[in-house]
Amino acid sequence: DAERGRRIQLRHAEMLDDGELYLANLRTAEATDVYIAAGEPVEVFEPRFTFHGFRYAEVTGYPGELRPEDVVGRVLHSDTPFTGEFTCSDETVNRLHANIVWGQRGNFVSIPTDCPQRDERLGWLADAQVFLPTACRNADVAAFFARWMLDVVDAQDAGGAFPDVVPKLCIDREGAPAWGDGGVIIPWHLYNTYGDRRVLERSYGAMAAWVDHVHRHNPDLVWRNRVGNHYGDWLQVDVETPRDLLATAYFANSTQIVAQTAEVLGEHSDAKRYGALHADIREAFVDAFVDTSSGRVTGGTQTGYLLALAFDLMPERLVPDAVSHLVADIEARDRHLTTGFAGVALLCPVLTEHGHADLAYALLHQDTYPSWTYSIRHGATTIWERWDGWTEEHGFQSPAMNSFNHYSLGSVGDWLYGGVAGIGQAPGSVAYRRLLLRPQVGGRLTE
Repeated sequence: DAERGRRIQLRHAEMLDDGELYLANLRTAEATDVYIAAGEPVEVFEPRFTFHGFRYAEVTGYPGELRPEDVVGRVLHSDTPFTGEFTCSDETVNRLHANIVWGQRGNFVSIPTDCPQRDERLGWLADAQVFLPTACRNADVAAFFARWMLDVVDAQDAGGAFPDVVPKLCIDREGAPAWGDGGVIIPWHLYNTYGDRRVLERSYGAMAAWVDHVHRHNPDLVWRNRVGNHYGDWLQVDVETPRDLLATAYFANSTQIVAQTAEVLGEHSDAKRYGALHADIREAFVDAFVDTSSGRVTGGTQTGYLLALAFDLMPERLVPDAVSHLVADIEARDRHLTTGFAGVALLCPVLTEHGHADLAYALLHQDTYPSWTYSIRHGATTIWERWDGWTEEHGFQSPAMNSFNHYSLGSVGDWLYGGVAGIGQAPGSVAYRRLLLRPQVGGRLTE
């Protein structure tokens, strides 16, 4: 019982700082609810016009003693039925998977948001496209993403440019490489996972228009013009992947997807035209960024090699050399990654595909900064936006951009299902009609 007029306040935060709520990283989001008691024997408060991304809640003004069991936290997310689960003999890896799933729960709210807590909560296309393969493993997200793709297509401008963020709310500019490309990558992955042609049929015109937009402004096929707010390999660690390399790799990848989509939809003349364009972009990529005597890529970063290998842009005779350079970089860093948003999803799959599953496992189990396990060692229950969101050496990163629930770096989850457990589909298969099962036993795992 609370007397009429009593003010009860709830504040929400992701982290504690010396035992108090850490609120600086929420920026202008107040994350505060105020309830004025009516004096009734039983009163229930549940906000209807907002939601909070939080791990800790502080209640003040409550009459009497408040026990943890007196408070119920309701999990809110769109109705995407969970269909996949991953468990293994290593509890830290199980915690990583749980953190990935909780990041998906917290951010699949009407649209795929980047974060649920601060004054942002936007539908960034790059975050969505790199995490989509993992999301599809965890849950049935077919309808969720197909519906969002209607917004993505609707947000395309007259020149064919997708934006960085959909729906357009406060950021109205042409999409950057890897961001705008989400408008092409997402429908293709949905089709390959679920076998529903309709998302391709609805999106194909927009997918082709995006590639035409990039091509029109970059006739030499190296994407340097009209790059929007060129993010590159966002939040990479201690390296700088050349942005024109990343952009051109994505240009090639999107063009290949448009050619493949055209073939599926029976647009054979388009398929031939975009297939030829893809071959020309691939050649331009090699000329601009690959040393054809050594297999080295410009910049020499992990993400540079991963893009060249994953997107099949490296001449076949140079693939072993490129893999060797990638492995050498990881080993030289005492088995640590440097990848940001664009590279991280490719890291373990590419290593595994090219015979270095042992190194992929070493990265999975790595527990010093930067690594997935480092955040778990420090209590993470979701995926952090940044590898250095909090470190023993420096404490909290700048509150200007430091979310502790941001699923992009959790895109390794696809490899847990597809690499570790080995659940895949044969080349050319759609919707897992022809399974390909090839688990990669390794690391500390015994089951």
